[in-house]
Amino acid sequence: MSDPEPAGLAHRLRTDRRWRIAAVAGALALALGVTVAVAVARGAAPSGGIADGPLLPAPAGADRVPAGRIIEKLPRNCGVSDATAARLAPGSDPDAEKGGVFRRGGPGSCMWYSLDDGKAKCDWCVGDFANERVLDVTITLASGRSQSPISEAMEMVGGAGPGRVGADPAKIVEGLGAEAAARYSADTETEGAIVTFREGNAVATIRYRGWDADGDRRRTIPEKTAMDGALAAAAETAKALGTAANPVLSTVKQPVTPPLTRVPKPCDAVPGRTVDMVARDAYRRRGSANLLPATHRTGMSVESCTWKARTSEFTDEGRSRTLTVSLAVGEDRVPGMAVHTATRHYLGLHRNLRSGRLPGITAFTGFTPLAGPGDRAFAVTKTGIGSMGDVGVVVFQKRNVLIEVAYEGADQETELRGRMLIDSAYTVAVAVERSLRS
Repeated sequence: MSDPEPAGLAHRLRTDRRWRIAAVAGALALALGVTVAVAVARGAAPSGGIADGPLLPAPAGADRVPAGRIIEKLPRNCGVSDATAARLAPGSDPDAEKGGVFRRGGPGSCMWYSLDDGKAKCDWCVGDFANERVLDVTITLASGRSQSPISEAMEMVGGAGPGRVGADPAKIVEGLGAEAAARYSADTETEGAIVTFREGNAVATIRYRGWDADGDRRRTIPEKTAMDGALAAAAETAKALGTAANPVLSTVKQPVTPPLTRVPKPCDAVPGRTVDMVARDAYRRRGSANLLPATHRTGMSVESCTWKARTSEFTDEGRSRTLTVSLAVGEDRVPGMAVHTATRHYLGLHRNLRSGRLPGITAFTGFTPLAGPGDRAFAVTKTGIGSMGDVGVVVFQKRNVLIEVAYEGADQETELRGRMLIDSAYTVAVAVERSLRS
């Protein structure tokens, strides 16, 4: 009988050797698996990610936004007649542009000053007097250095419009220039009536104020007296500028177009199937608009949502697509103002991009009016600098809502440029319009 020990030892050695070979093979397979996994993570795209279509071609349309008037010459004495000046400020100097010690005169800067019904023949007298009346008219011509002249003028009057929050809210004035507002205050620093109107690139501000002695006190002239005087002078200024000159105070902004009452949040405005066409498997988060911040957004509230799809965790590898949808909603504090506010903001942005001028350093090219969506629309390309890619942008208005859709992307290290960006943004814009309801 053979000794079992050597045989048992040999069996264990063979078994241990096979175990070691199996362990090494397993480790190699695990390492190879890790290498493959890393390769997949760095280079290969998960199935179904990104996608570029089917896309709707953005249709070019006629440009229906008028160029608007550009005023270059100012009327003498701001257009106010000698008779009206004498009635509102008795005894004042008929040469309202000459200026004086306390103010600069000249074209577009006019003042008529009256003290004691014109009996006091001095400027800025000290003493006891029965009353004071002052008519100030200023006309400013927007030059359009950083944006279109009309857009600049619209921005100048934006903060004085109806619906502003404050102790002395502005009132709507119809029949005076392209847009107008008025307000009255009995406060010492801002006493009297102020009427502001715009015509083309010209902004006119007419202020009529004064006081009457009441014993030891001075009482600011009543609202009706101040407002009637300011509107009378404003009508003559408007007529001299060649625009509508029949001002009437109103409680609504004509025409009264009903605003959209059911406006979704930007993240809810794009159906999932539409997102899949341009940024499949994207994650979403709050974003920021490209163009809407450049508008004078008084009376507008803006929100944005961004969808970003990537096939690699590394920024210089794989493919990426970014979709951003922004909604600016006009506030309807005064009937009719919501749609009016959205319209004037859209027109200002449209004119700026059409003229190739926009506040800021970002360059935009390829401005194209579109046949839709919404009430009016355009497309433009935000030009990338250096290695940065372009952004295709579509902006449209739907009643009281401005919508901006922006799209950009990259394939490996190549940033996307060209028509596909605009068509992608337009495809999403059409879907966003369907989500807006009355």
